[in-house]
Amino acid sequence: MITITLADGIGRIELARPEKKNCFNGDMLAAIDAAIADWADNPACRAIVLSALGDTFSAGADLAWMAAQADGGRAANIAGAKALGGVFHRIAQSKKPVVGRIQGGCRGGGVGLAAAVDIAVASERASFALTEVRLGLLPGVISPFVVERIGPSRARALFMTGETVDAQEAWRIGLVHHVVAHDQLDAKVQQVLDLLVLGGPDALLSCKRLVDLVAFRQPEEVFERTAELIADARASTEAQEGMMAFLTKQPAPWVPSKKG
Repeated sequence: MITITLADGIGRIELARPEKKNCFNGDMLAAIDAAIADWADNPACRAIVLSALGDTFSAGADLAWMAAQADGGRAANIAGAKALGGVFHRIAQSKKPVVGRIQGGCRGGGVGLAAAVDIAVASERASFALTEVRLGLLPGVISPFVVERIGPSRARALFMTGETVDAQEAWRIGLVHHVVAHDQLDAKVQQVLDLLVLGGPDALLSCKRLVDLVAFRQPEEVFERTAELIADARASTEAQEGMMAFLTKQPAPWVPSKKG
């Protein structure tokens, strides 16, 4: 139901349940969670790609699995919901950059996956809908990531209507970062990966944390902390090596050597 590999510096997580539109269940979520944890401090992993097999990226949570969660009593139901939500948090907070390769439809929790990754690359064939309301549900644990990505006003409208938006509209509202022709999807994902691995591993993580620190805060509120962060970064081994490499016109030590 899920394929996990690590090769050439890239960890790949592929949802592999196309016959069920890549709906995810507890076992799949646990596998995603474990892979991200395993790669967190592994220097052999520079970035992660989250993708899916078949024509649909993900139709969200498996409804049979969701219904079974509800049958175990309120405490167990809440625990299951927290486990579900925890995976989205782990994707968003991953120490390694996560790129979403979105080749087709995203529904419900599938939209949550697209919103949790750092950079979402979508095929022109992709579409997105938060249809939970039509099932008497709500996009609970994915809502922080969707709201952060597209803002409260658009999120409220999409949550309430369940409207389907195409890839171009998803790009316009900020849900995805790139939209390309379907046959260019892998090339664009690779281009993004090639750019990411040029960055220092520590600096990439620091950039993620920096956005969390300063978002929606006034500059004066974070003045002291941002000054400390750049001062500490300048003094780090990674930055010293990176600046010296630039000055001597050499590749930084973390940049992969060119093959062939």
